[in-house]
Amino acid sequence: MSKETVSNPNIYPYNVFVSKIEKSLFFRSITVLYGNNASGKSTMLNIIANKLQIEGYEYATCNKYGITPYFTKFVDECSYTLGEDEDGRQIGRLPQRNRYIKSEDILYEIKKIQQEQILGDGYIYEHIRRGMNKEQIEQLNK
Repeated sequence: MSKETVSNPNIYPYNVFVSKIEKSLFFRSITVLYGNNASGKSTMLNIIANKLQIEGYEYATCNKYGITPYFTKFVDECSYTLGEDEDGRQIGRLPQRNRYIKSEDILYEIKKIQQEQILGDGYIYEHIRRGMNKEQIEQLNK
């Protein structure tokens, strides 16, 4: 977490975590972030993804007041260490092929699958409406 503070309550993400007690986070193999809506869970994950440059991170570009890119400034002020493995050895780098996946990403993929199904069903329906028989329709499905 950044140790800096800003007086403007609208500057994201500085004031998202003002009321939070913890300034350092420690993660295990599985870590659960929980809280109410707008409590900072997604913001925290995006800050981590930005800091670690994990594929899929989002850059908050609409957060400029004047000429200061506050989100980037906040991420730059944060620090991390990778910790130790199960044998107590210092971890030197993140595993390869990390990806930051948001719930919106998953919902988008589900929506694409649903749309493909609807289009496919519409295509078949239109051919049935035009008089294709069952065998011809089965050939279309292959």
